[in-house]
Amino acid sequence: MSVPRLVVSGLERGPAVALAAGALLACLGERRIVRPICVGLDLPLWRLLSAGPGKAPRILDLALHDVETVAELYDSWAAGSELVLLVAVLPALDRWQGAVSSRPVDVAASLDAPLVLVVDARERGATVAAAVYGARALAPRAQIAGVIVVGGDEQGAGAELAEVLRRDVGVELLGWIPPGLSERFASRYESASRGATATTGADGVEGLCAEAGAHLQREAVQSAAAHRGFLPAPPRRVLAPLPTATGLTLAVAWGGPLEPFGLENLDLLRAAGLDLAPFDVGRDRELPPNSSGLLLAGQLDEGRLPAVAANRELLTALAEAIGDGLPTLAFGGGALLLLRRLADSRGRSHELAGVLPAEAELLEWYEQPRYVRARPARENPYDGEDNLLYELFDLEFLLLERDTFAYNVGAQGGVAQAEGFTLGACLATTLYPSLPRCPAVAANFVTAMRLAGPRA
Repeated sequence: MSVPRLVVSGLERGPAVALAAGALLACLGERRIVRPICVGLDLPLWRLLSAGPGKAPRILDLALHDVETVAELYDSWAAGSELVLLVAVLPALDRWQGAVSSRPVDVAASLDAPLVLVVDARERGATVAAAVYGARALAPRAQIAGVIVVGGDEQGAGAELAEVLRRDVGVELLGWIPPGLSERFASRYESASRGATATTGADGVEGLCAEAGAHLQREAVQSAAAHRGFLPAPPRRVLAPLPTATGLTLAVAWGGPLEPFGLENLDLLRAAGLDLAPFDVGRDRELPPNSSGLLLAGQLDEGRLPAVAANRELLTALAEAIGDGLPTLAFGGGALLLLRRLADSRGRSHELAGVLPAEAELLEWYEQPRYVRARPARENPYDGEDNLLYELFDLEFLLLERDTFAYNVGAQGGVAQAEGFTLGACLATTLYPSLPRCPAVAANFVTAMRLAGPRA
């Protein structure tokens, strides 16, 4: 039987969807094993879901993956869960990066999942019900299970909105989050999105989501999630075993300042048959024994960079292992840890592994990804086909002594720019590839691990 599931989407951009999603996760995660999935990528929303009581969130990116891969990824993520909560980054009728069938209403229809609409009623009246009515009219294939109203007051104009939704639109109210709570969350969430130090405890965004969860109709939400259709198990094409991976150990960097991210890459490598050996870059002093490869990938928590900069034993071990030819993939923030020196966005300088012949300064973090077309360079040890990657930060190199590079990046018809580094068996790029999109990269990497053998 297919796992109960819901797709949650707003009718406009704003913090209301994040609050509703966090409230749902807090409400349902107390009694069920919930897998949250971001439909599209928004870093503040992803961090919010990561802090919730559910399983580690995943990202369903329809700009990167075709329909067959999406079905395969979803099926693997739903396994072992009692409920899947898909949270759309964009409003219900908007496409993600223009991709076909990427609207939240389309995703709900393709997964035969009930759709929960989030209405932001702050400082508004019953007129906002027209948006719910319009969404239903413009997406007749979507099964609208109900509405969560964020803000507004159950008295006066709020009561009128509730009546219009029930009587004229014909949708069920699954919860009503009070205006004071909604405004406090919006303020905290905006502050955290700008990179300010997050408020913790009951008045932080996670605490406010837990408080908001008490205003949801838990039984009604669970009943709505149960009204899903049956999804046949898709064949495993991408998340499939590789005979060459049997018995090999992959060292996986973990822990602050490296936030786990792009976890579909780990899903693919685990499915290939690799044994994953995590190590904490802030605390561990050496790589896991008998490792045949190394993965450094994730987002960077700048506030915790001093911990890894002070861990000279591990940084030396990384430099020695990569210098000795240990097959290595370093993506995004993982590549930054291999620089000689990195100045964070607040101007603080950190001495790092010194593997890559460059020094850089972080200028800005993006809330949503910026996609780029990338053509592998001849020296790229693993990638051999044109690829679509994305970036989540703006970086300026203060010193660059690169002889070989990983990719040519540029808009079609424009001037290509060199990006990334190749050092023997090490591929390092500040961009983020998705291995399910380019499984040949993983296969080539595993082959290199097999040839290298375990490192003592």
